[in-house]
Amino acid sequence: MTEYRSYYYNPDIKVWAATSHNGIQYSDGDAVENRLLSALRKCSDLSGSSEELRLHITDWPSEYHLSPVRHNLLRPFSFKQSDRILELGCGCGAITRYLGETRATVVGVEGSRRRAEIAAERCRDLPNVSIYCDNIAEFRTDEKFDYITLIGVLEYAPLFIDSDNPVNFCLECARSFLKDDGLLIIAMENQLGLKYFNGSSEDHLGIPYFGINDLYTGKTPVTFGRKELSRRLQQTGFKNLRFFYPFPDYKLPEIILSEDAFLHRNFRPADLLYRLNSRDYGKTSQKVFFENLAWQPLERNGLIADLANSFLILADRSAVKLKSDWLAHVFSTDRIPAFAVDTVFQNEKDSIYVAKHRIFPQAPLPEEGHFRHRLPGRAPYVPGQLHAISLQSSMAGGGTIDDVVRWASPWVAYLSSKALPGNSLDLPGEYIDAIPANLLLDESGNLIYFDAEWFADGPIPLKWVLIRGLVNALSYSPLSPALAELTFRDLIKEVSARTGCEVTAEDIKSAANLEDKLQRTVFGQRWKGPKNIDLLSKQVRFYTSMTVQDELVRIKSTISWKITKPLRFLSFLLHRIINQCGKLSRNLKKE
Repeated sequence: MTEYRSYYYNPDIKVWAATSHNGIQYSDGDAVENRLLSALRKCSDLSGSSEELRLHITDWPSEYHLSPVRHNLLRPFSFKQSDRILELGCGCGAITRYLGETRATVVGVEGSRRRAEIAAERCRDLPNVSIYCDNIAEFRTDEKFDYITLIGVLEYAPLFIDSDNPVNFCLECARSFLKDDGLLIIAMENQLGLKYFNGSSEDHLGIPYFGINDLYTGKTPVTFGRKELSRRLQQTGFKNLRFFYPFPDYKLPEIILSEDAFLHRNFRPADLLYRLNSRDYGKTSQKVFFENLAWQPLERNGLIADLANSFLILADRSAVKLKSDWLAHVFSTDRIPAFAVDTVFQNEKDSIYVAKHRIFPQAPLPEEGHFRHRLPGRAPYVPGQLHAISLQSSMAGGGTIDDVVRWASPWVAYLSSKALPGNSLDLPGEYIDAIPANLLLDESGNLIYFDAEWFADGPIPLKWVLIRGLVNALSYSPLSPALAELTFRDLIKEVSARTGCEVTAEDIKSAANLEDKLQRTVFGQRWKGPKNIDLLSKQVRFYTSMTVQDELVRIKSTISWKITKPLRFLSFLLHRIINQCGKLSRNLKKE
């Protein structure tokens, strides 16, 4: 049995280290980890719903380690107080914290001393959590566990495990700690993820197409496609595999699809992905196609599972194939805790039902305000085409203002049909979210409003809903060159005038102020803007991160680019002449 001793600056927090282990040199950098440790020491609330911790999120490393969105990865699964969980490679304790709050007994193993200290600090008020600093391959215990996790760990096996086959060796180590009926939980990137075909950097090495070109070596992290990962798990004794698919990826998942989501004939998983942009952590992306639309044909051809950006796998040693009773979870965890929601698409025989649950039911509600939040009851899933997606298709095809007007007209007619009797300019308070993202076009061509969570105490301006719906839909659409020089304000005025619902400057100002009030209600003190009145002066597609290719298309379609074309050509000629003169001068000197 390996001997472990306790070490840490705080005697009330136990971090157990193997006496023979000097710590793995793996970190996000001293500055990042010192900042994390300092933030955790300052916070009195370390829970998954902590608003204190969220205020310390300032960049990608702090978001990754502190955001409650990380916990969405395991929210669909139930852990009991009687469970024993071993987290191999617990890092800075983000997932450890979530598991500890289930009241299960949690043992975290982390090779880096500093990261083990941070994980222990994150869980300092959870007596059911213990942290060990040791190499996964050398960790020893006589205990057997109900669950073993390898979350963002297996891909690093070649760097930290000395073996001819480090990935399989890591899986065998994990299996050795499992009870006979225990489950292994793995989360990792897909080598063949769609975002990598679209130019995103390989997550670990920051080099585009590194994984797609299969350039991994025995000295680099490594990822696998679905079939290859399945083979490796089966080679190491895991017969029963259940794949789940986190989007945009396992690091900060907002949606998780089960395998059954692709089998149900009435379910449209690609529609859930219409607004999710993949994240390029290397920030070198030059995307060449619009991924949100690409999921549609991939769904029709049964390819989403193979091209998802990440995998979440539950593996065990039984031969019994189990099915989930849910098709998808959609999480809204970027709000204040009281409003955080888990939307579950449940599979019951041949029917689908949608149920919403508060993620933090004990979180205090904010003071009474003009806007309220309520969860609709459990309801049947309504099949149909999401109205927002047809605008994405139109914009991707170079849509014009005429196309936007044609798309918006039935929606404006729908809003007008819901106006208060005797007042065509106001809607009942429950129509705040009657925007294209929450409207389905059924088989009869009728628009159906769903997912109505927010409402106002009194009537709301119809033009506010029109403005917020246009901004939202265009923000999640690709850039059409035909709209490249328009601001949101320009486009709103044009579309509203041509659909019989003309907005004025005063309407826009009023709508922007109402939108700011709503966002402050939803996000609390974290809402810093942009002020919506300023946003409306920005060019269309201000919210989403524009790729280099998009920006080039936008620039080349502008009037200023066309006007300055002769000047650019003249500049090019002058550079050529100067270079030629320079070469001639150098040749004369040599002679």
